[in-house]
Amino acid sequence: MEQVKQSKELRSHALRVMGFVEKAVRRLDHPEKLEPLIRECGRNHCHYGAQPHQIELVVPQFLQAIKPALEEEWTPEVEEAWCLLMRNIAFALKCAMLEAMKK
Repeated sequence: MEQVKQSKELRSHALRVMGFVEKAVRRLDHPEKLEPLIRECGRNHCHYGAQPHQIELVVPQFLQAIKPALEEEWTPEVEEAWCLLMRNIAFALKCAMLEAMKK
């Protein structure tokens, strides 16, 4: 977290991740809108040179970042729900990246 605070690039990326997750959460009940969002993000990451295995690195960092904001509302159940959501998003992103890399 200290690196994110010190680096403009990491801070900018962290904000983009938060924005992406916000959009994804708003579309959870609309998979026809969620899937294209995730696929586009995965394709974009390929253009940036990101590797599929790097996507998983964001999950624990994201959870660490949102936990303080939820304070007392952060329960083991909430943590598990966020963890499952982020793992599913990471899996879908990796699939989209791998598909884009084949082209």
